[in-house]
Amino acid sequence: MSMDTIAKKRSLGQFYTKNGFWLKKHVLAFIKSTGATIAFDPFAGGGDLLKVAENIGFKKIKGLDIDGSLNWKQNDSLLSIPRIKNSIIITNPPYLTNYSAKRKGIYENVKKYFDICRYDDLYQLAIEKCLANDFGVMIIPETFINSKLPKSRLASITIIEDLLFNDTENPICVICFDNKNKEYNQIDVYKNDELLGDLGYFEKMRKMPHKNIYMKFNAPTGQIALRAVDTTNPQKPIMFMKPEEINYDLSEIKYSSRLITVIEIKADKEIINKIIEHSNKLLFDFRKKTNDVLLSPFKGNKKNGERRRRLDYMTARAFLEEAFELACPIARLKLF
Repeated sequence: MSMDTIAKKRSLGQFYTKNGFWLKKHVLAFIKSTGATIAFDPFAGGGDLLKVAENIGFKKIKGLDIDGSLNWKQNDSLLSIPRIKNSIIITNPPYLTNYSAKRKGIYENVKKYFDICRYDDLYQLAIEKCLANDFGVMIIPETFINSKLPKSRLASITIIEDLLFNDTENPICVICFDNKNKEYNQIDVYKNDELLGDLGYFEKMRKMPHKNIYMKFNAPTGQIALRAVDTTNPQKPIMFMKPEEINYDLSEIKYSSRLITVIEIKADKEIINKIIEHSNKLLFDFRKKTNDVLLSPFKGNKKNGERRRRLDYMTARAFLEEAFELACPIARLKLF
């Protein structure tokens, strides 16, 4: 394949699945349980996933791809995917957000897809089209877990911490779906090979703020700093702290800052110190009980191989509100 073709596919969010870390024992068991006799990849690309399918025993494979220069029948699978009897989809669809397409200057190339859907990433449209078939295994961005996309057709979600692609550090997960609608407590959630629990448990663990106290993020003169993303050093994770401890030029904090911030809360110094202490305890407990499943994935891993995570400001606000009530239980008042 030419370098021009490779560059084009990367710019459109099409990454090559060269590593087999995604095929966990429970994913393989799901594939076998479907009874499918045909492995079908509607975004076949270099055919890596279909080669895996052949290696695990599929005698029949079928691939489609938008690029007519490849060995597959040409088809734009973001517009429609044929329903193939006795097949299971095994695919790695394109990942590309509306914002990234504009930033890369290729929005006009993909505008037609965003015009026909309500999604902000092409992989989400790909899921919708793949669900026209009965069974599937899809390698998609891990951000799917925190998305509002319907998940009732899923059998499992598996977070893969190993770096799957040679050409990107995009955090991914593997979803398995069948033709039955389920309650969320019937959908398994794995991290690598470990079963963590069911999706219903994690949905109940989500933190939502009440917005019952005054709080302003990205306020450089505030009293509480937040490193909202794990560093590669496991000893320097997401943490609330005093502004002087953040080791960052606070003048660099802008309205759009999402990784490091300072928060303004109306409270005296003694209460602020207690809020910081309680917030970190609540955060640590949350991370332990949820195995980090509900924190947004961040590109790259820590040096110990664990995925780096980011704390969104809505969840951070929920921790701070709860910490405020613990630090100042008599003052559970609305402060605006």
